[in-house]
Amino acid sequence: MKKIIFLLFALIGIANASAAIYKSVDEIQMVYLEDSTRYVCDPDHLLSPDSIAQMDAMIRFLEDSTSIQIVVVAVEKLASEDCYQFALDLGKKHGIGQKKTSNGMVILLSTQDRCIQFATGSGLEGYLPDAICDRIQRRYMDDAFREGDWNRGLTAGVRAVCGYLDGSMKPEIDNDEEGGLWKIIAGFFGLIGLGAWWANRKAKTCPKCKAIKLVFKETRLLSETDTYKRVESIFVCSACGHIVSRPQTISKLSDRSRRRVGTFSSGSDSSERDPGGHFGGGHFGGGGSGHRF
Repeated sequence: MKKIIFLLFALIGIANASAAIYKSVDEIQMVYLEDSTRYVCDPDHLLSPDSIAQMDAMIRFLEDSTSIQIVVVAVEKLASEDCYQFALDLGKKHGIGQKKTSNGMVILLSTQDRCIQFATGSGLEGYLPDAICDRIQRRYMDDAFREGDWNRGLTAGVRAVCGYLDGSMKPEIDNDEEGGLWKIIAGFFGLIGLGAWWANRKAKTCPKCKAIKLVFKETRLLSETDTYKRVESIFVCSACGHIVSRPQTISKLSDRSRRRVGTFSSGSDSSERDPGGHFGGGHFGGGGSGHRF
């Protein structure tokens, strides 16, 4: 028995010794910088060409439609075993994402460290919060990773991330989470209803006799320009006859003249892309999620 245990540890030691160990993010070749259609860095050849092609296609579509930049890195082992810091350093070094929106993301898999890590740019943290990152990993990736199927786990995770960010899918919600969500929604609308009731009660309260008897009578035009008009609404208390005047300024600008600002800037036309891609200088503040499977 002792010989068998010794042999097992020896085999593990040999496997670890033969594995590529990465001490710095400088050792990871960013394939996107050489070819703007490639987003998956696989220096140890852990993934199949078909899985890499699928992920590249999904991430490229996401960048073209939203300008979000995602880099996937799959390695055997990190010298520090700190997947979080390595992914964060990778995003910071290359400035993944756009400078104005910081909408970049790093997905890091270290197989011998048994670690999956998402690192999100500061502009994505509100759209892909830590809880959603963790849910995607545990629901779509962990089972495959525990079986050593890196292709299936990474492809499913990238598909879920891209679908969540482009709005085509939402991660499923557990029953207990769903119940809690409905309680939050009910409480939110309850507060809105209470606020509306209080505002309506206050609007109908006579400032003189305090009775809730104010009744709308008419609206009078006070002044008018090319961009706005000044009016006053007249209310009369049916209990004491007190008259209340409430002035109001109404804008005449068309809603069509207001500029609509999107969540993300649109991506560049793929026909005009350079052979090598360019990261936009996004900022990483520490958002994301990761764990050992």
